[in-house]
Amino acid sequence: MKVGFIGLGAMGLGMAQCLNKNHDLTVYNRSPEKAASLVSEGAHLADTLDKFYQCDIVCSMLSDDAAVEAIYLSGDSLALPLKENSISISHSTISPPMVDRLAAAHERANVRFLCVPVLGRPDKAAAGELFAIAAGETRALEDAHSVMNAISIRQFWMGPTPRQAAVTKLGMNLMIAAALQAMAESFTLIRKAEIDPEVFLTMVTETSFSAPVYQGYGPLIAREENPAVGMKTTLGLKDVDLAQQAAEELHMHLPMTEFLSDRLRNAIKAGFADEDWSCLGRLMARSATLPPLNKET
Repeated sequence: MKVGFIGLGAMGLGMAQCLNKNHDLTVYNRSPEKAASLVSEGAHLADTLDKFYQCDIVCSMLSDDAAVEAIYLSGDSLALPLKENSISISHSTISPPMVDRLAAAHERANVRFLCVPVLGRPDKAAAGELFAIAAGETRALEDAHSVMNAISIRQFWMGPTPRQAAVTKLGMNLMIAAALQAMAESFTLIRKAEIDPEVFLTMVTETSFSAPVYQGYGPLIAREENPAVGMKTTLGLKDVDLAQQAAEELHMHLPMTEFLSDRLRNAIKAGFADEDWSCLGRLMARSATLPPLNKET
């Protein structure tokens, strides 16, 4: 099976590495040097998007609506050259209206479309240990099983309409943002009271909050670390704002999104725009006039 992959950022590169192990892989990235490691391991580097017409399945992991539109669309038509009855998979976290436009353009071109955003940080992507949130035609998902199994350890099918996966991912990221802010406030409170944050971290992650988001981000916030970027603060803000927009489409209000949007905007103003969104912990500690625990941050 010939597989294509577009977008080799922190997440996309790891996903493509997993696919490259057992598939005939063609990759494309605006900065082609990012594909060097994949090419050295047998992948084909596409110098133009036309090369994807030969692929049976084409995946993409792009940053936002604008990047997706630039690759896929020309007005309301599918600009990405894909052969009829092939499968096109968008792994990007994008707005539900953009997913609707993609679905319609693919249908007109007789290309099967799946929206499959993923959960996990770059290290999990490289290990093939993501969780996939899928929506679209079930037969297409079944036909893409080798790709899904290569990049993820579990797939959740959210329904037959692609936008259902997009809304689900926004809901998940909204919860993660809320957890980050909750940890930022709690650990700052603990430090301000002169309690050992490492003891509190152990209690948090081994009792009431023994879940991956707390176990993964808890140490970063407790120690005020500046980790390799998993989710840029700017992208976190984008997702929180998209969640609010999705709620408005459904004629409902999500009060927490306004607060989280404000906190992420403050983080960006404070200079954390391109850092991991766990920087909310450092922002909170700074606002409480606590000295940094990690002198490198």
